[in-house]
Formats: sequence, C-alpha cells, structure tokens
Amino acid sequence: MKKYSYKIYTLGCKVNQYESGELERELGALGFVQTNKNARLAIINTCCVTKTAVRKSGSMVNKAKRENKGAKIIITGCWPKIYDVSASKYAVDLVWKKGNNGKLIKEISSLINFGEGINNNRIDSIIKTKRSRYTIKIQDGCEQFCAYCIIPYTKGKLKSRNETKIIKEINSAIKSGYKEIVLTGIHLGQYGRDKSENINLLNLLRELLKIKENFRIRLSSIEINEVSDELIKLIKNSQGKICRHLHIPLQSGSNRILKLMNRPYNVAYYKNKIKKIRQVMPDIAISTDVIVGFPGETKKDFDKIYNFIKDLKFSRLHIFSFSAHEKTPAYGFPNRVKKEVVLKRAKKLRALGLKLGEEYKQKFKNQNLSVIVERSSGDNCVGKTE
Repeated sequence: MKKYSYKIYTLGCKVNQYESGELERELGALGFVQTNKNARLAIINTCCVTKTAVRKSGSMVNKAKRENKGAKIIITGCWPKIYDVSASKYAVDLVWKKGNNGKLIKEISSLINFGEGINNNRIDSIIKTKRSRYTIKIQDGCEQFCAYCIIPYTKGKLKSRNETKIIKEINSAIKSGYKEIVLTGIHLGQYGRDKSENINLLNLLRELLKIKENFRIRLSSIEINEVSDELIKLIKNSQGKICRHLHIPLQSGSNRILKLMNRPYNVAYYKNKIKKIRQVMPDIAISTDVIVGFPGETKKDFDKIYNFIKDLKFSRLHIFSFSAHEKTPAYGFPNRVKKEVVLKRAKKLRALGLKLGEEYKQKFKNQNLSVIVERSSGDNCVGKTE
C-alpha cells in the first residue's frame, strides 16, 4: 500500500477533536502516515463559535501552507458551513462543508489519486496508546438556540449515535489501554431524544456500567435542567465508575441577562439543583462556563454574577468575554458593554475562579485518592482524580 504523509490542525470543541481523531484512524487504516511537518496532505478542522475563532481558523490555514510546502490543503469543520469559504478564495484544494468523514475520505483519495480503493466500512479499531483519556462523541447538533450561540446553525438538528456502536467503540478504547472515557456531544443531555424514549443518556450510562473492566466515565458538559434525580443517584451509586464531576454551564448569574440569552433556567432553579447535587455528593466537583459582558450587562448585573459564583463555590471557572457573532440574534442587541469594562470584569472573575479552585483542592488535603496518570517525567506525575 502506498504511503502518504498527513497532518490535521484542529480548532474548537471536544467534538471537533473527536472528529479529527476519527479522521486520523481512517487515514491510518488506508496507509496514510501522520507527521508533524512537511506533510503531503494538510487538513484544517475549523471553528467559528466566535469572531476570534474565525480569525484563528483563517490563520491556521496560512500556517498549514507555510509548514507543508506543496501539500494538498483541505478546509473542513464549522467555518465553511456558515461563511463563504471557497477553495479559490483561500487558495486551497478542497473545502468540505458536509461534515461526513466517510465521504471526506473518498474525496481525499480522489484528490490525491491515492489509487488503493476505499473501504466503505467505518474504522472501529482504536490504536493502542499511552494516553489515559479517550473522548467519544455520542451525539451532535443542538436545538436550544441561545441568543449568543452559532452552534445550532453549524451543527444542525440533534443527531444521536447508535448505542451499540458507542459501546463497541468504548470497549475497543478500554482494550487499547484507555482508563477514562469522556462522553461528549454538542448537547450531551439530549442524547437519544431524536431516536426513542428508551434511548437516553441515563440508559446509556447504565449499559456502560455493565462493562467489567477497570475504567471510569466522565461527562464532558451537561445543562442544569438535564441533571435529573436519577442521574445524581446513578453517579453516587457507581462507586467511582462515573466521575463525581459535572461541568454545568451557568453563563450568567443575573435573571435579566439569562432571559436575554434565552437560557432555559433562572438563578433560583440553578442554585437549588446545585444544592440538591451536593446534598447527595458533598465532595463533587462542579465546574462551569460564564460569559462576561453580554449586551445590557450593567454593574448591578455583574455584581449579581460575581456574588452568585462566589456563593456556589465552583471547583473551576471557564470565563469567556462576550464576542458578538454577526450571525446570531445577540449581534443586534443594544447596550454593548465597553471592551475595557469587559476585560476588567473578566479579570476579576478569573481571580475569583483561581481562589475557589484552590479552596476546593484543599478539601482533599491529607486524603488518599485514586489518580489516573496523564503524563510523567522522572519522579513527577500529573493526573486526575475522579
């Protein structure tokens, strides 16, 4: 079989990272060889969730051209689904807007005259690795339409993967040496809603708990209104098999701003649910996302956000300065917050996040905890507890 070097550049979310990994496996099965530079094929898996992400996607295309002289260049991912990204405009060989890796592999084979015949079956085997964590996409798409978010327009309607195929892939990952399986999706809590009422995240987790191997499961992100009493109970009773960590996006601690954002909860609901989770699992890690500087956010709103976060004592904060995406409703909202004010507020929240994170870690001082090692050098190891 002919050998052909390639490199994939990935921007954006865990779903994009998974899809790039999927491409790597399929290219490898066809005889392609991964390289760090001077590849004959360069694929840029792009993001457009913010204006900054769009700029980075364009810059990454230029970087790929510089690092891989004379290579065939392919742009894929979210950017070309929303914007006018043509092959001639960006001087590349292919712009792939469809998001189907199987068909993309065929296009690649045709583009470079690979001449080996394409296997129509998706690649199920997973390469053995020294890495500890395997991220698997179980669903795609979102229909929530938050006012600031472009994702429903790039990813489309809810699309859940076949449960049997998910379990098969996870079994393969475990046998290849992975110790932590991260379930991810664009709207993870909606897994199965587009199929039948018996297919859902809760039932999938129950099936995964039946696997008799030494591994654990982590949920990447879930909305507060999708954390049911049954899910809380399942995590608690899993004896560490499902990580006691939930990443639950908040976005704002002001009811007025949450309503403008078109988020499906208010601060009282969010706070009560967090309280319920901690009553069942006092030591659980709860991390969150917060958007600072949404149009109309006053000092009074920000003070509410700050105090709400301080009160809930998250284990980790991900702070995002609002970026007006021209293809979302929020782009036209009045009362934009000045950039210098947004930066100041974001800095204040990041400082709070570091303080809360350290307080959470100190809870476990002098305790013995099970850790999955992610990397090591000499006597030093870095890893995560559940």
